[in-house]
Amino acid sequence: MDSLPSPQAPTGRLELSYLYGGVVQYRAGETLGPRVLGDYELVLIIEGQATYCVNRCEHPAPPDSVILARPGFNEAYRWDPVCQTRHAYFHFDIARMPEDWPDPDAWPIARTHPAPVIGGLFRHVIQLIYSHPTWPAVPPGPGECRVVETLISLFIEEHMADDTQCEFGRPDAVQRTLRWMRQVLDDDPRRPVRLEDLVRVACVTDKHLCRLFRKTLGWSPMQTFNLMRLQLSLVLLARTNLSIKQIANRCGYDNQFYFSRCFTKAFSRSPRQVRQDLSRGVPPPSSPLPVDMTPRVYW
Repeated sequence: MDSLPSPQAPTGRLELSYLYGGVVQYRAGETLGPRVLGDYELVLIIEGQATYCVNRCEHPAPPDSVILARPGFNEAYRWDPVCQTRHAYFHFDIARMPEDWPDPDAWPIARTHPAPVIGGLFRHVIQLIYSHPTWPAVPPGPGECRVVETLISLFIEEHMADDTQCEFGRPDAVQRTLRWMRQVLDDDPRRPVRLEDLVRVACVTDKHLCRLFRKTLGWSPMQTFNLMRLQLSLVLLARTNLSIKQIANRCGYDNQFYFSRCFTKAFSRSPRQVRQDLSRGVPPPSSPLPVDMTPRVYW
């Protein structure tokens, strides 16, 4: 019988032929190119307002922008006309592409608001380059390749998410109402909340608010508030030693048994069962609301 592969065995990971780069500073009004790129290059704008020109298209590149250029790009940079421009960069060539990456032709070219972690990873790659004087004559090792793979994957996946998923951004009326709900749960979870209260906060009609909530979250405003209370109780079960009765009270339920029925209906497990499962390493049930809506827990 053939043995199963070790879960640690790398499959389809990024392998780089070489990697080199650094940080460059330009005076106001200077340019780079036009040139035809022979390999891959990732650029992080640190300071200054730049413009990236590629294949007759222009991409504004303010500070924190990231540019991912590919072989064959006919490109040019116009640096800030008023003040200095500083950017970090690294060139690389790919010996092996990760299996789950899309075709490079589908990769984004520039992002003006990348995920904050991308900047930190970029700086880490530059530090790796500075600490390896034998590069690019010697190819990077598996560990360094994994860092670059993570960085590029985040850049690519964020672009794909923009095309295929809803953003966290919600209508202003919904956002105002959600913030108010969270504040109530922070200040006084036992406070009675009515639809009239939510309508007053949202500054729209009750029918319009209900339509917005159902379209955005799939629940009515009052259902959403009750689910937020249950969402808070799930965190308290996992992260505190409070009794179930205390948790019910903390989340605005006068009756522990009514709380348990509501909890079980929402999560298909009782509060006691969830707490027992957590102690055995079983993950908690999924919440019917996005995780970013979880009320804060104060210790």
